[in-house]
Amino acid sequence: MRILIPTDFSDYAEASLRMAQEIPYVREAVILYVSDGDASPGIQKQLQDDCRALASSTLSARYMIVEREKRTIGETVRSVAEAERIDTIIVGARGRGRVERYFLGSVSSDLLRSVSRDLLIMQYPRGRIQNNRPGLFENILVPIELSRISYEILSFIKSLGLQDQITLLHVTDTNDPIQIRKLRDRLKDAADYISSRNERFSISVLVLSGDRIETILSVAETLQMTMILISRFGHIDYLKTATIGTTVAGVAARAGVPVYIRYPKINLPVVGRELSLDEFHLAEELWKGYHQQTGDPAIDLIFGAFVEDTLVSVARCRRHPDGYEVDSVFTPEWFRGKGFARYAMDALIRSCSNLPLFMHSTQELVEWYRSYGFVPIPEDKLPPTIRKRYDFAMGNLEGSGVVPMERKPDSPRPSENQTV
Repeated sequence: MRILIPTDFSDYAEASLRMAQEIPYVREAVILYVSDGDASPGIQKQLQDDCRALASSTLSARYMIVEREKRTIGETVRSVAEAERIDTIIVGARGRGRVERYFLGSVSSDLLRSVSRDLLIMQYPRGRIQNNRPGLFENILVPIELSRISYEILSFIKSLGLQDQITLLHVTDTNDPIQIRKLRDRLKDAADYISSRNERFSISVLVLSGDRIETILSVAETLQMTMILISRFGHIDYLKTATIGTTVAGVAARAGVPVYIRYPKINLPVVGRELSLDEFHLAEELWKGYHQQTGDPAIDLIFGAFVEDTLVSVARCRRHPDGYEVDSVFTPEWFRGKGFARYAMDALIRSCSNLPLFMHSTQELVEWYRSYGFVPIPEDKLPPTIRKRYDFAMGNLEGSGVVPMERKPDSPRPSENQTV
């Protein structure tokens, strides 16, 4: 593991240097000073002293002085992390010019929002920033949501070979004792996955109801945790391509202990398939953002793209008295940009490939639907019932930005699903 430690010689930066030696498998540390043209001989000597203090028989240390130029300090740190192929950035919660307040300083906030590396934010209550503190990994709180991303962070923990106390915490919004019992069983399975008959460390599990951020912070304080280890994204945050999950952002900003934010390295499988009747409500939840559409089990086949158990895109094939219409192809804005709509359409076309299909496409999607074998046709070639839906255009579909299209049964079928 290669780590980067930005420093401004504040107490928090010095705490970051001391903590670096406790991270397992660190082989190289780079101490970074971002300069505004103030890299005096005194600053260089301090950096040299820090390198000597940090280096050991298993850890090499060197320093860099980089001019900030017109960039922010956070942008400069990110640029160095990319160039040096850094695994983890260790940053103080507050800098030399800090205001003693609850939330993070500007540099740590900047990195928290935008860095694509593991990030360890050194955060301590007053009076514990010096040597009067327990070890970083002595008592770790790991909030997880029991998704595939959760198991990525569990694999990371397992790889560290720790010999400490670990508490797995799942925060739920249900008070149903049966559901809580099931969640606790799943959490115990997660604990077994980490331990794998290895007795070097102790694992506890907690399932609690309440607000996620407040519950995590409360448990960390009550149980006197030495660090919170959390994935940068929750399942939904990852699908939304968010820069950081809302829970981890709130925890990192307010925690009274160091927070290790794991950037997950994972591909999630995407499955396109037909929805069962008892899943129609999932499509209707998505369609709330698309003309409040509903599904009719008597005449509709609904297809969707699922990432794990989350429906992220949907498409419908509706049977009319005189033909089959493809419509309501929709991906909510926050899930766009990953090609999820194609998985839903792939599933629809594979299932309905033996049917003549009709649709009204918007102008900008004509080429996309062509890739499925649809071709533009005159309006009068549409089955009457399907054509009637656009009677309001009074025969001027082109003026309405709509193109009638047809797909014949012998058109090519789409490829199978992949991952994102």
